[in-house]
This record gives sequence, C-alpha cells and structure tokens, in this order.
Amino acid sequence: MARVLVGVKRVIDYAVKIRVKPDKTGVVTDGVKHSMNPFDEIAVEEAVRMKEKKIASEIIAVSCGPTQSQEVLRTALAMGVDKGIHVEISGKDYETLQPIHVSKILAKIAEKEKVDFIIVGKQWLQQRRRGPINFIVTDFC
Repeated sequence: MARVLVGVKRVIDYAVKIRVKPDKTGVVTDGVKHSMNPFDEIAVEEAVRMKEKKIASEIIAVSCGPTQSQEVLRTALAMGVDKGIHVEISGKDYETLQPIHVSKILAKIAEKEKVDFIIVGKQWLQQRRRGPINFIVTDFC
C-alpha cells in the first residue's frame, strides 16, 4: 500500500470579508478567522478515501508557516490523517516565502518520509508548478 503526503495551507477563511490594510500593502490578517484552504480539504478527503479503500496505508499532512499553521494540521488529523508535520517559518522568512521554497521543502519531506505520491489542492499546484517535485503529484478541485 502507498504512503501519501498531503500539502495543507492555513488561509483566511473563505467566509470572511477581506479588508485591505490602510496603507494598501496587503490584507488585514490580525484577528481574522483562518482555516484550511478548501481545496486542500478536498485533497485530505481524497487521501482518507484512499486509505478506506486500502490503497493507502498512511497519510501525512505537511504545512509550512507560523505556529498558527498547526491549526490546519489538527484539522487534517481530525479528518483522518495519521501524521502531521509542521515546518515552522515565521516573520520575514514567511513574508518572503516563495512557491519554489515550499516545493523544495515538500520534496525533501516526501523523500525523507518515503512517500509514494503527493496530493495537493488545485491552488497549491497552480502556484507551485515550477517546483522541483520528482513525485507523482495529483491535484483536486
């Protein structure tokens, strides 16, 4: 059976009305509800279905970001994921984090964990398509 890695990201909740910062340098995130990227939720659900069908033996969720990113890993664990890995990236490093960096991190974790393939939400793949991932990557909408 396969070992599956699922990328999950903490984002501003889809039901929240986004507000632009007064200086127009970004959006207000302090005190705003965050949740797992809805497309990543679909990827987690598919991985859990694979485990239920005995296609997958273990599901590992990975999230890169500040300490608060652990929230989405707890959500993934509650959905049926077996293991969560949080890569702590905060402050200026998080603000300047580029898709290529996340791709490299994900590839290293996949290699270390000896996963057979990676499932990600569709937005993840669109943003990181240029990354160095030498695995089967499946995206779900």
